[in-house]
Amino acid sequence: MDTSPTHRLEIRGGNEVLSRVRAWAARAAASLGADEQAAADFVLAISEAATNVLRYAYAGQAESHFILTAQALGERIIFRVRDFGRKFDPSRVRPPNVDGEPSVGGYGIFLMRRVMDDVQYITDHPVGTELILARRRQT
Repeated sequence: MDTSPTHRLEIRGGNEVLSRVRAWAARAAASLGADEQAAADFVLAISEAATNVLRYAYAGQAESHFILTAQALGERIIFRVRDFGRKFDPSRVRPPNVDGEPSVGGYGIFLMRRVMDDVQYITDHPVGTELILARRRQT
């Protein structure tokens, strides 16, 4: 199976890094051959993931540290978000109520799962969590 070179971005900071994360995700997806819809989906998913890292893994801390990577593998693009903050337990997340009154927050994982083909969490690192997001390059 064909693999591409890995795109990598190491980030430190607070909410001000989100625009850099989105711009990097857009460039990485496009350079890995994502069509317009796939690239938009990756930007949305990575933005939600980075927001969750800042909000939950590094809650209350002035600076976060996480690493983003992207690589094409065959017809799919794989993005990884590796943080070194508080561990995340995906089994504790309840899906939002999309049929009733909208609530503020709680839609990040729901959105990631809607736009990605595969969403996985690796929680067995000594510190932090790794999120793997995979999707076909073409819609």
